[in-house]
Amino acid sequence: MRRLAVNLSQLGYSVLRFDYRGTGDSAGDLTGVTADDWVEDVEYAIQEAVDMAAVPKVALIGLRLGALVAAKAAKNNNQVSRLLMWDPIVDGSSYLHDIRSTVLEAQNQGSRSRILEPDGTLHFNGFSMPVPFQETLSNLRLNDLATTVSVPIAQIVSHETEAFTSLSYQLSERTDFYYELAPAPHDWNYVDHVGGILWPKPVIDAIATYFDRRGVNA
Repeated sequence: MRRLAVNLSQLGYSVLRFDYRGTGDSAGDLTGVTADDWVEDVEYAIQEAVDMAAVPKVALIGLRLGALVAAKAAKNNNQVSRLLMWDPIVDGSSYLHDIRSTVLEAQNQGSRSRILEPDGTLHFNGFSMPVPFQETLSNLRLNDLATTVSVPIAQIVSHETEAFTSLSYQLSERTDFYYELAPAPHDWNYVDHVGGILWPKPVIDAIATYFDRRGVNA
């Protein structure tokens, strides 16, 4: 996401990137952390951006799971000016089902990094997801949340899926909804052995163009 932050900064936007509690450079681990706690982290980040940049509102950009969390945080938040969802996870329950299936298959093949612990904790791609987080995440559905977000919504995707199409169809009735398919060749979402991802330039450019057309104060 650093490349996107640089592009937006060049357009005149102040950009704040942060790590959710229990991840990256943030303190602690995910023991006892829920998806609701991550929503709260977004709200803290919103306030931090407002204070540091001396602006009345901020736009939220969420990638995959981040888009689902951001949508929940944007609900009834008068400090949010718009929400951009990049390849969003549409349904928390389905997302968990897919992860669990992938982890179990890898574990059966002898993986030591993708495992399901006896207590239900999932480990994958260097990320740990305890049961409390899974339980709260399974209740989040973007099709329900998006209808409660009162600010303009943009959905930019790197590929087409039935879930993306269903969401865009639902939101297409809104006059403040924007959709764009920015095809990204190859499997850019592949995570290597050290947790690295090669970000897709077509999507980065599409997001920057979207904000450029709307201006810094939009």
